[in-house]
Amino acid sequence: MKTSTVSRVLTLMLCAFIGLTVLTSYYRYVIAQDFMVTYEIDCDPTSTYCYIGCEDDDCTEEYFYQEVERYAATLLEFCGEDITDCEASYTCMTNEADCYVTSCNAGDSPDECAGPNL
Repeated sequence: MKTSTVSRVLTLMLCAFIGLTVLTSYYRYVIAQDFMVTYEIDCDPTSTYCYIGCEDDDCTEEYFYQEVERYAATLLEFCGEDITDCEASYTCMTNEADCYVTSCNAGDSPDECAGPNL
């Protein structure tokens, strides 16, 4: 009979832990949107080092891009629900602490870069 009580207590504690974990994750990702997003923006290889991307598996058509990484909540604050036509999504704001625009580093990966001197 004692084993049954201990087993019930441990099961209840496990269920409470799982429930708190689910609720915490829901709050962080859905309500507070406390996570970083990374997306591609257009890049001009005549003035900046850019990553080279391919439209298809055969790489018959290339495009050039940079990567932007920022908090999802900040992106929604600047742009609203539709970020595709938002000018603020193409660069970091001066007062934005955790926003990074990443260009290709030709020294690290010259085959994946395009730029003014390549």
